[in-house]
Amino acid sequence: MTQQPSIGRIVHYVSHGTPGGEYTKECRAAVITELTSDPEHPDQVGLAVLNPTGFFFNQACEHHEAEGDDEAGMPGGGALNHPGGTWHWPERTA
Repeated sequence: MTQQPSIGRIVHYVSHGTPGGEYTKECRAAVITELTSDPEHPDQVGLAVLNPTGFFFNQACEHHEAEGDDEAGMPGGGALNHPGGTWHWPERTA
């Protein structure tokens, strides 16, 4: 990962969706609220997730690089290429 997480940065959180498929996984805007000090999980962060229906707070959220991310750290793929409950850097737009 070329970018480093820091408090206040905007990232994408991937929602889990529902088991029955009524709701699919979605990227949601999130703000990094804490950094973990665990050396085994340096990319874990605490997030304040901004949903259309309210806020969600998640501690120890794992970072995930998607299939399609390149060596320069440019993210790609959207929610379908990330497991639910993880965070990633927002995709670049043209």
